[in-house]
Amino acid sequence: MKRSILTLILGVVLGLFSCEKPDKSSLPFVKIYDDQNGNRSFSPLSMTKATVDNGYFVLSAYDGWRIHLMKMDKDGNFEWNLELPEQYVNAVPSLLNINQQLYLVCMDPLELDARILRIDENSRQVIQISHLEEVSYPLHAYYNGTDLYLMSCPLSSQMTVIHQLSQALDTVVRVGALSISANVDDLLLKHVMHTGKQYPFFIQSTPEKDYFAVNAFYNYSFSTVFFDSDLQFSGVYNGAAMDGGISSLHPLGSNTFALARTSGENVFMNPKAVLNPSAIAMATSIEAQGDAELNHTLPTIIRQMTILGKNYLAFLASSRSNQLVLKLYDETGKKVKSTYLSKNVPIEACDMVFTPYGELLMLAKVRIMGSYNRIGSIKLSRSSLVKLVEGE
Repeated sequence: MKRSILTLILGVVLGLFSCEKPDKSSLPFVKIYDDQNGNRSFSPLSMTKATVDNGYFVLSAYDGWRIHLMKMDKDGNFEWNLELPEQYVNAVPSLLNINQQLYLVCMDPLELDARILRIDENSRQVIQISHLEEVSYPLHAYYNGTDLYLMSCPLSSQMTVIHQLSQALDTVVRVGALSISANVDDLLLKHVMHTGKQYPFFIQSTPEKDYFAVNAFYNYSFSTVFFDSDLQFSGVYNGAAMDGGISSLHPLGSNTFALARTSGENVFMNPKAVLNPSAIAMATSIEAQGDAELNHTLPTIIRQMTILGKNYLAFLASSRSNQLVLKLYDETGKKVKSTYLSKNVPIEACDMVFTPYGELLMLAKVRIMGSYNRIGSIKLSRSSLVKLVEGE
């Protein structure tokens, strides 16, 4: 059943500030997309640009592992939404653009295997194109420009599996696997049903496409494992049991990565870390700058963007005081700006994209009335981004 969403624009509830008082004319705003029923909570998962226009799609979970799609225009205004049928659950946090078609990966709640759905942007519906029986409990999907890779972790299997799919997206053509020495079934179920800790599962490939970095359960910890291009084990940066390790990774090339990691209850960032894909090491050995004000249980999002013809790395995180924190670094790894996004409601970072118009569009989870989580979006204009880096 389709239900409409009301868009609430709070033009002054989100203020941009650092050490100086900001120009009120350039303050960003948050748009909160409210559920008419009023009694459901949403967990935004991913955002990507539409292929038929300049708008964006937002993928979210609601009521546990149910799936919700929302379409907004380029300015963040609500256009339409779709609640997927109950036969599709557990959407992995990846909206995939493959040959100018949008796809999502999810699971059948009874057979527990993966389904690939194509999003028909014109008819506002999803169409199942694949049923992958050998991929059980999908956790992540990654498209490297030529091939689609899925991560799965079947219950009671004690294995994390990486599957490379055929060009038709309907069969598995190559597999890489990691053994798990601890029982993670309870952690896995809480993750996919959104009733417990959300683990930062990911698959990333280096620009040279010679290695894959995989964040997953491995041995006795949640770790970052490197595979070669044939999905053979190469090396690992081990996390601290199931609670620490690398939480976000952005490959830059030549074995250099922008990353965030956690240790204890702190978040550490390094915009230019050199990692050895063949190393057997602890993630805590990676040099990084700590930031005690950040919430270590929430994700850090890393994206590249261009401002005034220069390349920057943007780190978006959530603070312990329910603010969004945006940090900008130049190509040398020097921090250019650290900016707080204030609020009058609790807000958490979920995703962000750099738009074709030179804007930074952020996806957030906003808690209203102390009870319900809603989808929110925040946009920093091109002029706002220019002002952030003008003082470098």
